[in-house]
Amino acid sequence: MGKSPYTIQFGGLPAGLHEYEFKVDHTFFKRFESSEIEKADLDVKALLTKQNNLLQLQVDIEGTVGLDCDRCMKYFDYPIEASESLVIKHGEPSESTDEILVIPEGQEEFDVAQYLYEYIVLAIPARRVPCEIDEEEFVCDQEMIDKLEKLNVAPTKEEIKNPLWEQLNKLKN
Repeated sequence: MGKSPYTIQFGGLPAGLHEYEFKVDHTFFKRFESSEIEKADLDVKALLTKQNNLLQLQVDIEGTVGLDCDRCMKYFDYPIEASESLVIKHGEPSESTDEILVIPEGQEEFDVAQYLYEYIVLAIPARRVPCEIDEEEFVCDQEMIDKLEKLNVAPTKEEIKNPLWEQLNKLKN
């Protein structure tokens, strides 16, 4: 496997500001086994500030990610805008935190793919029901909602019989 297109080479760069641009699409998310994102069109702008003993990376992400509605399972493009920052310094990698990446002495490049993935995933809301955000642009698939409601029949109390609960209920009485 070759060098990642999301690798930032900072060794040999003079102190100051350096800009990087990355394109994130469906191929990016294939790198991550558990990714539920299959389609994306994102532009990433990274501004690296190199100082004598540390680096600061400001990442701005903008574009869309393909998701399914939680209510009706209809596909939609969710707009994403995110801005995150990361401090990179040399030292003992085990000292890294969420905001500070510590890389080994002498390393002159790092792959930002994992951080980009995390920033994108964090920008996606936990509840994905676009019709609640914009009813004019997105309408739920009522046919699918009807089918799901037919399948989701709650069991009655008589159908839920667990011997453990029966024994506990006897103790309660």
